Amino acid sequence: MSSPALILADGGRLPLADGQRVALTIQDNNILQPASVQAAYSNTLTLADAPPVRAALAQAQHGPALTVAPYQRLACAVEAGGLEVLPGATAYVEAHTAGEGFECQVVGGNQDLYSALEGKKLRELQFPASTAHEWTRTNAAIGSGRLDWRQGYVYELHDRGKGGPEEGARVHIYEELVLASVYARAAWEQIFTEAGRQWSGPMPELFDRLTLPTVAGAAYSEAFRNARRLVAGIGGNRGEYGRAYEGRPELMRTVPYDTTPTETGFLAPSESLVWNPVTHSWRAKEACYVSVDASLNVELSSPFGSAKAQLFALVNGKQVSKQVEGQPVPVAGPAAESKKGADSTYVTATLNESRLLLARGDELSIRVRLNPAQKGFGGSQKWGYEMFAFRVITVAGNTLPLDKFSVTVLADFPPGGLVRLADLLPDWSQKDFVKAIIGLFGLTQQTNAYTQAVRLAPTGPALAQNLSGAADWSGKVDGSAPATRSFHLPDTARRNFFRWKEDDTNPESAQQLGDGCLDCPDATLDAERDALVLPWAATTTGTNGLPLLPTFARQLGTPSLTPTYEKRTPQPRLLARTGRTRRVLLTDDTGSSTVIFPISDFAGLDFAVDLLPAYYTHLRAAYARPLVLRPLVRLNGAEVAAFDQLRPVWLEREGSYFYCNKIDGWEADAASTRVELLRLTY
Repeated sequence: MSSPALILADGGRLPLADGQRVALTIQDNNILQPASVQAAYSNTLTLADAPPVRAALAQAQHGPALTVAPYQRLACAVEAGGLEVLPGATAYVEAHTAGEGFECQVVGGNQDLYSALEGKKLRELQFPASTAHEWTRTNAAIGSGRLDWRQGYVYELHDRGKGGPEEGARVHIYEELVLASVYARAAWEQIFTEAGRQWSGPMPELFDRLTLPTVAGAAYSEAFRNARRLVAGIGGNRGEYGRAYEGRPELMRTVPYDTTPTETGFLAPSESLVWNPVTHSWRAKEACYVSVDASLNVELSSPFGSAKAQLFALVNGKQVSKQVEGQPVPVAGPAAESKKGADSTYVTATLNESRLLLARGDELSIRVRLNPAQKGFGGSQKWGYEMFAFRVITVAGNTLPLDKFSVTVLADFPPGGLVRLADLLPDWSQKDFVKAIIGLFGLTQQTNAYTQAVRLAPTGPALAQNLSGAADWSGKVDGSAPATRSFHLPDTARRNFFRWKEDDTNPESAQQLGDGCLDCPDATLDAERDALVLPWAATTTGTNGLPLLPTFARQLGTPSLTPTYEKRTPQPRLLARTGRTRRVLLTDDTGSSTVIFPISDFAGLDFAVDLLPAYYTHLRAAYARPLVLRPLVRLNGAEVAAFDQLRPVWLEREGSYFYCNKIDGWEADAASTRVELLRLTY
C-alpha cells in the first residue's frame, strides 16, 4: 500500500513528513454558526522537506526557512491507504521549518467557490450587454414589465421619503428617482457564471422574487469613469505665430490637443472611440456629467495697448452655455491679459468647469479666442501672438505648466445615463453577497469534490424531510471509549437574535423591524448574542403603501406646501416582488406615459414571522433540549465519501435524532472516528 501523499494536478506525488497521518475533518455546515460558511473538508499536513516538494514550490533545493514559501497554493488531492480521501483540494503553505517540512492547511469542497470569488466585487460583474440601457421614461415604462429574474432587472415604485405617489399620480422619473431594481437571483447567477461554477437547489420560491432596489440613486463606477479619463497635451509641429500689427482682428482657434505621453503625466482613455486626437475632441459615449480643465500658454506681443487670451468649451463645434440664475452664460475661463505696451508677455489661459452635462454622442473640444484689450497711446492697438508650441516655457525662473486638456466623468448619474446593473449594486464583495443569501435562508452548501458543482438547500426543511430516512448509527457507536456529553451548546446564548442591519435613515418605528430570536433554555449561557446580522436594512411601508427608501428627508422648519428636502444614503435593501401594482403617469421634460408599475415590499422577510419558522427549524430543534454528544463511530471510506449532513442520525440508546455537526479526524486505518452530534427535538 502506498504511503500518504499529496497528488498534484499534473500527477506528481509530494511525500508527507515522516510520521504524518492523514486525518480528515468533514463539515459542510456548522449550524451553531449561522453567519459563517465552512470549508467542508480540511486537514493539516506537513510535507517532507524533500527535493520534489521544494521543486513544486519553486524553491531552492538547499537553505534555511524560506520567506516566500508561505501562503502559496497548490491544487492537489490527498491520498491515504490507497484511497483518494480528499479530491479537488487546495493546499495552503503556512510555515516551513528547515529539515522538518512545510506545514500546509489542505481544504476542499466549499472552499473552492470562495477561492474563486476572492477579491471580486459585485460592481465588477459583467452582466449581459442586453441589460444595459439608458435611463429614460420610455425604458422605465418598458422595464416595469420585466417580471422574471431572468430579465435581470425591473422598474418599480418606491417611496423615496416624499410620501410616494398615489394611484394615478404624476411621477417625474428624474425628480422622484424612478430607478431599476436588480433581481437578487440575476446577481447570484452572474456570480456563479463568472466563477465558472455550477449550482443547483432546491431554493425557496421567494428567492426568484427578491429584488435589490437602488437606494440612493445610480452612479457611474470608478472603473467606468477611469476608462474614459483624458489628460492630453499638444504635440510638436503645431506652433502658430502671428506678428504684431495695428488693427489685427480677433482670432479663434480650436486648441489642437493631440498627444498623451505618459512620461509627462498625460493619459489616454482606455475606452475606445472616446478620444479623437485628429479632431482634438473628447466624445461622450453615454450621457454623463464631466469636469473639464484646460490650460494654454500664449505669448502675447502688445507694444501698443494690450491683448488677451480666453478659453471656451465647445460641444459639437458650438460654444456651449449653462444657466446661471436663469440666464445663459458661456462655459469659459477668465481672460488672461498681457502687459500693456510689452513686446512679450506669457499668459496662461485656463478653463475650469466642475459639472457639464453631455448627451450621448456629444463631442467636447476647447477653443481659444485672442483679441485686443486695452488701447495704447493715441488709441492704437498693435498686437501679435505665438501659441501651440511644444516646449517648456520658463518665465523669471518659473516653469509654466504644459498645455493641458483634462476630462473626467463624474459619478453623478444624468438623465439618459447608461444604466449598467453592476453599478446599481452595493459596494460589497461577491463572497459577502453569497454568504448573505445563505444566511437569509439558512442554507447548507455542499460541493461535489470532483466536479466542484455546488448544491444548496434550506437546512431546516431538508432535515425535517429526511427524518424518515435517517441514518441509524445505533450499531456503529464504538463502546470501547465513552462518549463525551455536554448540555452546553457552543456559540449560543439564551437569546439568539437574527437581525437586519440598522439604518439611521429609517424612522424610529422601523428600528429592529424584521428581527427575530431563537431561545435556548440554558441558564448558564450569556444572556444574548447576534447569531446573524444580514447586510441589508429592513424596509417599512411609507404613507401611501409603498416601500420606504428614505433617500430624501424633509428639512425641519420648511413650509409644508413647499418643503425642502436633503438627500441621504440609506443602507442597501432587499425586497420581494408581490402581485401588487400601481398605475401612475410617468413624466419627464418631453412628455408623459401611463405606466403600471409592480410593487415589491418586505413581506416574507421578517425573521420572527417568516424566515425562522420556515428555514431555521433545525436550530430551534437543536436549542430545545441542548445536547452535544461526541461518540466514537465506526465509519468506512465509502460511508465517509457518501456522508450527507442533511441526513439526520438516529441513536436508539438516546431515543433521539441528531444532526452530525462534524466528522472529526477520520483516518482510513482507524477503527473509529470521533463525531460531533447535536440532538434535535421537534
